[in-house]
Amino acid sequence: MKYILTFIYVLLTTGGLFCLKVGGNSLMLSLKGGLTFKIGFITMLGFILYIGSFLLWQKLLTTYDLSYIVPLTTGIVQVVVLLLSYFFFKEGISALNTIGIILVIIGIVLISIKK
Repeated sequence: MKYILTFIYVLLTTGGLFCLKVGGNSLMLSLKGGLTFKIGFITMLGFILYIGSFLLWQKLLTTYDLSYIVPLTTGIVQVVVLLLSYFFFKEGISALNTIGIILVIIGIVLISIKK
């Protein structure tokens, strides 16, 4: 169950970040002539996904060891976000990024090994 919840958390978090990046320019707030708030569908979807990931994060934190779940999920999210950025937003991956990904993956594997 731990791996399913972790997978869903990573999916919600990275999906939320992706939608917020794609729809980020649609957010508008004006205070001059009153409060105007306009938000696009993709940005709203990003907020909803991110709120869902936050709620699931609370469950993961209270259910599993903090010293295990935080490094595991943070590392996986970092790798997935870097790959999403490369493939969808054409952001570059440097040699240092590649070394960092390898080190993060090694860290995830080491953390996941049972005692």
